[in-house]
Amino acid sequence: MKKISNIIYLLPLISLLSLTLPSPIAAAETTKEKLSTKESWQNWVNKYDKGRRSENGWLSLVGLYWLKEGNNTLGSAKGNQHRFPAAMPATFGELTITGDKIQFTRKAKDILIDKKDIESSTLIVNETTVSLGSYSFYVIKREKGFAIRLKDSKSPHLAKYDGAHFYPYSKNWSVPARLIKNETAKKINIATVYGTVRENDSAGILEFTVNGKTLRLEAVSYGPEEPMALMFADETSQETTYGAGRFLDVDWPKDGDKTTINFNYAYNPPCAITEFATCPLPPRQNRLDVGVEAGELFSGH
Repeated sequence: MKKISNIIYLLPLISLLSLTLPSPIAAAETTKEKLSTKESWQNWVNKYDKGRRSENGWLSLVGLYWLKEGNNTLGSAKGNQHRFPAAMPATFGELTITGDKIQFTRKAKDILIDKKDIESSTLIVNETTVSLGSYSFYVIKREKGFAIRLKDSKSPHLAKYDGAHFYPYSKNWSVPARLIKNETAKKINIATVYGTVRENDSAGILEFTVNGKTLRLEAVSYGPEEPMALMFADETSQETTYGAGRFLDVDWPKDGDKTTINFNYAYNPPCAITEFATCPLPPRQNRLDVGVEAGELFSGH
């Protein structure tokens, strides 16, 4: 297959996480029976597009700031360790990291912590929100450490977004598959766009056939209550679809080892629309030597 080049990821997975997408197959199963498979898919696409346009979605991201142990000064002035956008206060606040404890102290008026008018508070990763006007941030944790994810609900990227574009629905790309489970617990190494490697639980191998050719993809498990997650690249990558690959959710088999991989629901990682996401990349074994002409398209950042 074509070699994926070292492109610049203008900049999620999925928890990728207050921004989580519904499992496509599960969503289709709960749709009214009178809807056709194509109509159920179109409903999912519409919801997906609406999520992309959300004031709290990936397009609202305007900054990603990696933090260090100790004090981290925040604000738009040059003297700060982390430069916020010019529209924000020159001195916004100070964030102190001691081990796993994250303490924030505001340095400008009208800043709220979880909508409360307080001077300082311990921040909870992925939960506590610090806000001022249209701007807000929360702290995430990755292999590299802690980082601030800054958002602007009035980001110009939201106005410029021209919507999600998909291949037309094709029943040929709803493919029966067999899950080959691991005999013992196994981890799968997933590289990220910011140069680290994370370990996830392997769900096993999904084996399926396309045009008489047997293919395999290794899935990630986030637990039995969540669908299996696929990260894959194929021969359309860098041609009509996103060069770094796409994501896809697959339901666990209900009986035995049989399930369905519906490639019509394949979608781009958030890195395709923002440089401030921390996307995982498809593992080497998930690079298909066929062109999957289904799912979300990509025409440029």
